[in-house]
Amino acid sequence: MSSPITVGITADPFVTLLAAAAIRAGQAVAAGYAEADRLHAQHAGDRRERADAQAQASQQGTAALEQAATEAETRLAQLASLGACLGAGERITASQPVRPQATDQASLAAYVRALESLGAELQNILLTEAGQRSADTAGLGEALSEFMHLPDEAARTPSTRLLARMAHLGEVPAELAALAQEFDACLPGERADLLASELRLRVQQHLRAEQERAVHEATAVVIEQSLKDLGYALESVAHTLYVEGGVVHFSRPGWGDYMVRMRLDFKKMGANFNVIRAVDEGNNARSVADHLAEDRWCSEFPALISALEAKGVMFNVTRRVEPGDLPVQLVERSKLPRFGEEEEGRRSAAPQARSLPSK
Repeated sequence: MSSPITVGITADPFVTLLAAAAIRAGQAVAAGYAEADRLHAQHAGDRRERADAQAQASQQGTAALEQAATEAETRLAQLASLGACLGAGERITASQPVRPQATDQASLAAYVRALESLGAELQNILLTEAGQRSADTAGLGEALSEFMHLPDEAARTPSTRLLARMAHLGEVPAELAALAQEFDACLPGERADLLASELRLRVQQHLRAEQERAVHEATAVVIEQSLKDLGYALESVAHTLYVEGGVVHFSRPGWGDYMVRMRLDFKKMGANFNVIRAVDEGNNARSVADHLAEDRWCSEFPALISALEAKGVMFNVTRRVEPGDLPVQLVERSKLPRFGEEEEGRRSAAPQARSLPSK
């Protein structure tokens, strides 16, 4: 390995989940618009021939989609109000994709789908976070009332409001349901108070466990998108999520044979980075360019740390070996991914230097 950097990964659960939701929404809108452009070009001739016949149906369809878009935007505004009580109103507002200016139905439909998906994800994130906050958080109770659908007063039991904090997660686990039933059947007094405290604690633990599970996936999304935003081409991070020692490679146009190997361990919330060089089978020649490639990656690493911090993910460096202290690892090319523009990068890779004889 070469110039390895080992980091511990910590994530602000709330911020990271919101960042990942915004990333997914942006990706969904971009994919939808690309598909709309493809369909537009494919069927342009057909539309010209049937323009008059389709005009009225198109207007009706567009009106329905605009109404759906308005409803989805209204829901997102309501979620932003809830988020404001949790200190995240601006993040939620910023996560909303921009409505397309074009009136073609495919683009508008893609926008609506992305917004509805974003709203559902944000609601889950916000309700899970709110369920772990104190009930007397300023304005939280009133904001939650729009999203917590409690049964009629006559149908409520002592456990109703406690369980309502996790209703958005689906079916109540059997052990919590049994505890709630015992609490509801208990007469007011010391034992009822103890059962209430236990149920409240168990609900909190369940919410926290669900949030932690989601944070792992969100962290992978944030790492992957941050690398792409910085101009790297990389393998998907998602497939390494639950794989012990999962490995991801990434590179940048112009790097030629060099790339960085990132080894992620989400169970221990840590990662290791090191520069590697792709070689053909049987070629183990060393190059003076190896040291320069290490310097290049080490100089870029702080930018990745800053990009991640803005999205709630912190890389805490626990070990760092300086460039040149260890040889660059040589990996057979056939065992490594091929990125776009790879051949061009190999021809124009910088820095150029002669190979040294293998030892």
